Amino acid sequence: MRAMRGRFALRVAAFVLLLVGRVTVAAGQVPGAAEITVGGVASAPFGISFDRPWRFQPGDDLHWADPALDDSGWELVVPQMPPGNLPRDGWAGVGWFRRHLLVQEGLWGRPLDMALVASGVAEVYLDGKILYRTGDFVGPKVPEVTPSARGPWKFVFSARPEHLLAVRYAYPAVRESELPAGGIGFTVSLGEIGTSWGSAAMQRTRTMFGVVITLLVFVALLHFALYFFYPKARANLFYALWMVSFTIIMLRDFIFGEPVRPPWVEPLNRLLSPSVIIAILLGLLTYYAARDRLFPREWIAFVAAAGVLIPLFFLVPARMTNWLWVLYFAAVLVEIVRIEMIKRTETQKRVTTFLVGMGLFSVFIVFQALINFGVVSPIAGFRAVYPFGVLASIVTMSLSLARSFALTSLHLDRRLVEVEALSGQLLEQERAAHANDLRSRLLEAENVRKTKELEEGRALQLSMLPMGLPSVEGLGVAVAMRTASEVGGDYYDFRVDPDGSLVVAIGDATGHGVAAGTMVTAVKALFAAFAGERSLVTMLAECDRVLRGMHLKHVQMCLAIARITPRSVAVASAAMPPILIHRTNTRRVEELGAGGLPLGGRLSPVYPECHAALSPGDTLLLATDGFAEALDPDGNSLGFERVADALRDAANASSKAVVERLMAKAAAWRGSREQTDDITFVVVRVQR
Repeated sequence: MRAMRGRFALRVAAFVLLLVGRVTVAAGQVPGAAEITVGGVASAPFGISFDRPWRFQPGDDLHWADPALDDSGWELVVPQMPPGNLPRDGWAGVGWFRRHLLVQEGLWGRPLDMALVASGVAEVYLDGKILYRTGDFVGPKVPEVTPSARGPWKFVFSARPEHLLAVRYAYPAVRESELPAGGIGFTVSLGEIGTSWGSAAMQRTRTMFGVVITLLVFVALLHFALYFFYPKARANLFYALWMVSFTIIMLRDFIFGEPVRPPWVEPLNRLLSPSVIIAILLGLLTYYAARDRLFPREWIAFVAAAGVLIPLFFLVPARMTNWLWVLYFAAVLVEIVRIEMIKRTETQKRVTTFLVGMGLFSVFIVFQALINFGVVSPIAGFRAVYPFGVLASIVTMSLSLARSFALTSLHLDRRLVEVEALSGQLLEQERAAHANDLRSRLLEAENVRKTKELEEGRALQLSMLPMGLPSVEGLGVAVAMRTASEVGGDYYDFRVDPDGSLVVAIGDATGHGVAAGTMVTAVKALFAAFAGERSLVTMLAECDRVLRGMHLKHVQMCLAIARITPRSVAVASAAMPPILIHRTNTRRVEELGAGGLPLGGRLSPVYPECHAALSPGDTLLLATDGFAEALDPDGNSLGFERVADALRDAANASSKAVVERLMAKAAAWRGSREQTDDITFVVVRVQR
């Protein structure tokens, strides 16, 4: 049985490919002749448009209508000329366009119609004889800005294959910047009498398109709403998107398929041409969603194939695009037959009506392909028959949906009794949820209380910082601190000794929280207590001794104390980053006073005192490690080398400006990343 099903699927695929294989394509070659075939005219109910490049020559000479003229050296120009697409030397006011045609014998002597859309004035010649003119060729006094439609008019091809279509075109010379928005130029279209412009069949087609488009929009909105209210029914989403894709296709055929077309229509028509591939793919996805609870893995291959075919629509000739979508549709048919033959166990119920609609839709699409290629004649005068397939799909999908709703209602009635039985359990669960909510509220209140205490601790810490900047002759001082969200440990302080020297203390307590704030408070008190002490080393040693006696677990203090005069600087450091000195004469940045262990540890280290001379214009930067260790959004730290570069770039300004630039550098480096540590700057500049 499985072998018989496999042979049946192969026969279906072979039949589809056989139908497709009977097609021949009439290709328009550039710069060669454009092939005009009986099948091409029959499959173009809205007219064939010559929108490929023509041979162009500027100037005006009636001999250029002669078919025997050698125009191989003429420039290739698309006759629709929007801004940016003029001939190589611009537009001089008048020129000739020539298009060579290779006409199939079945069209010799056969009445055809031709139409023209042009801005300005144009004369159309066939084989050297004028067919039509739009006005006085002396030149329009007021050129038409919007292209206007002319025709159609009747003509016949004489009994020979080679023909020449020439257009003598005039539009006042204008610079490219002064062109109208729609550009200049013309479009020529031809079609067959009785099957194109204004025929009864065309009027029926337009009426059918209008009705179906309106219905498609309504159905798409309906199924979007159904999916919105019940997202588990994915078939509604794919079906709504499927209807949207067909709405685009039908609008394209309805609006862009008119025989008289302005120049912008054909490029837009070509831009929307891949929509047929998208419609076929969405139809398959709708089938998958309605047929199986889980998508088969083959959907990935069809999506990938669509991704390859869509760009080809813009690369191959327009007539070749019929091959692309027909082959893709044939592959989809084979896939549907394969799934129906294997009878998956996961198959959903109540899809028989939908499958009937898919079958009817496929039949009309096959007929549409055969009509496009001229294999069969139009059905009842309709060249566009695929809308009937769409209508069949809408009817069957609606019936399937109505039946599904009815069965769902019965299922809900049966489940009502079960819901009532479970109501007691739900009430108990609600009581438990209420208790959990109460506990969550209590926890939230506790978090608010702790947050408030941290904010009060931070406010207390900041209140211990100096209220203003010291005034020291010969020195300019500026300071900035950007705190993290918690109570941190950054600290700075100033003192001016009786000899006029400026004593600066800057520190950073390890860790955060209340313990760090306590450490900062103690250091503040010790700095004030040692106001008369001259030795920086002694001050650090005494601070270390007192802090060790406080027995604050896991909290230590990094501290640097510097004595600065306009001529020199001395510093003693306990695990703080070095002072950076920018030399104004050499633009070099030097380091002073790095090393040591934090205060308050178990050891009693020795803190050496370092000295350096200063010159007018030199700038000193004392900073906590929050600046050098700032992280960018990718997790990279700023680093001490970039800190030195930032000081070098900012050091020629005042001390206040230096602080502002360094803080801006820190913010720019951090970007959107949250600040995790306090950043403190003290900048001292030796005034000139």
